Amino acid sequence: MLPIRTTIKKATATPRGKILAGGILLILAAGITLTIAYWNVIKKGFIRNKVKAAVYEKSNKLYDIHYDDMELDEVSGYLSITHMKLRYDSAQYKILQQKNQEPPILFQIEIPSISISGVKTPQALLNKEIVGAKLHISQPVIDIIYTRKGQDSSKSIPTQEVYKQILGELKQIKIDTLLITGARIITRDLKTGRQKLLLLGTDILLRDLVIDSVSNMDTTRLMFAKHIDMHCSKLSWTTPNKLYAFSIDSVRLLSDQQMAAAKSFTIIPALGEEAYAKKKGVQADRFDIDLNNITIHQLNFQELFREHIIADNVVLTNSSIKIYRDMTLPPDGKRRIGTYPQQRIAQIPMPVELKSLTLKNTYIEYKEKGRIVQQVGKVIFRNLNGTFHNITNKKTLIAKNNLLTADINAIFLHKYPVKTQWKFYMSNPKGRFDVQGQLGALNAKDANEIIVPLGGARIEKGRVNTLNFNFKADDYGMGGTVKILYEDLKVSVLKKDDETNKLRKRKLASLGVNVLVKNNNPSGNKPPRIANIYFERDTTRSMFHMSWKTLMKGITETAMPK
Repeated sequence: MLPIRTTIKKATATPRGKILAGGILLILAAGITLTIAYWNVIKKGFIRNKVKAAVYEKSNKLYDIHYDDMELDEVSGYLSITHMKLRYDSAQYKILQQKNQEPPILFQIEIPSISISGVKTPQALLNKEIVGAKLHISQPVIDIIYTRKGQDSSKSIPTQEVYKQILGELKQIKIDTLLITGARIITRDLKTGRQKLLLLGTDILLRDLVIDSVSNMDTTRLMFAKHIDMHCSKLSWTTPNKLYAFSIDSVRLLSDQQMAAAKSFTIIPALGEEAYAKKKGVQADRFDIDLNNITIHQLNFQELFREHIIADNVVLTNSSIKIYRDMTLPPDGKRRIGTYPQQRIAQIPMPVELKSLTLKNTYIEYKEKGRIVQQVGKVIFRNLNGTFHNITNKKTLIAKNNLLTADINAIFLHKYPVKTQWKFYMSNPKGRFDVQGQLGALNAKDANEIIVPLGGARIEKGRVNTLNFNFKADDYGMGGTVKILYEDLKVSVLKKDDETNKLRKRKLASLGVNVLVKNNNPSGNKPPRIANIYFERDTTRSMFHMSWKTLMKGITETAMPK
């Protein structure tokens, strides 16, 4: 046997033996490489077919999924998918329609890149659990199409156990971080094809995401996550008649801080003031609103996702509200019963519980083109600061506290402080509310920017020392007292010259008016005159119009008693 062993040793030592051994190793390496490459090809195809079949069957044959490429590394637990598209089959949708099985919402989704890292592959295979470190969805375009058909068509989020629909045959999905960046979300109506809402630059960060039966019952989680940070650079939509565009800029939701914020919310009219009035053809308020630096504190996110709005305080800073109305046009005839603030809140289609709403440094402007001289007058309040308390439509809370109150301070006519206090009776069927206010000393001539275009008169001289009013109102009118103390009042009546289109003094009428006007209040040793008035509301006009007309009626009756 010894010679044989020696022979073998000698044989393996020859150059020919080394070449043979190297060749065997090369063949084995090539075989392993080819096997791995072949497995990757088979694996990708196998996964692709499984995914397509699962989506097809689970969606009642409605959806098809496609992606360009997939990279899977079981060892490092990394998965990436490029250019994924999810499309619905319009032919299959029509078949479902015929069976009354069409869904209330359709989706069209394109995602350039999806990556998952830190996936524990053996756990996924053995325990039917997907556990990963990070899921990143980049630049998705999501088209949400409302069919307004099928079951629960009025809801966009199903109320059933969503986690079961997501998991399928899996027991759990657990991801440390889910990140969606640069999403573009569009909602539209299937029948009209009209875009309803556009969200641009949407980023969503979910931390400690767990989808299973236990987390589904965890009230500390939102969208199955412990922490949510969402940012959207812009939301926009338009009214069906395209007269207004709405925009919300830089929206932020932070569940850890129980806070929501937005840089601005704007209502932008498509037409200028005169063009808008011409388009409407009747008296109609044109709104131009810019609400800025909006912050919601102590927002209950759990209730928000149940479509309940519960928060401590909403703050708006440096906002602007402008209203224009052309009174030379005929009335629109529309009744505006039920449009007071407490009535509007009651009409919100979801429960609202807000302890306070604060306005800081707000600008309010009401412009009206008057009938008498056909000029535009403006009522302006600058630096308005106010707080509304107890804003709710929940009957149980209204039963305990029936009052929505507001304290509002502002600068009137650019330099005069005015204070008002409001009480809205939320359970009153006739929309009752009370308002009282105080205005300090002012030069009466400063009111000409309102009185001249809207009243066809001009104050030549006079001084107001104090103005106090106390009104009670409902859907059909407002009444109460006005106490205005003034001195040395003199007025002129104006007329528009048809040739020059300018206002000129009507001498005879002005003389007659000044005979009737009481130049002072109080007069001599007499007590101050206090006007007790009632103004019947034009139900086609707003609360602001009624309040302003009631105040002016009180001032007029004080200066020109019956």
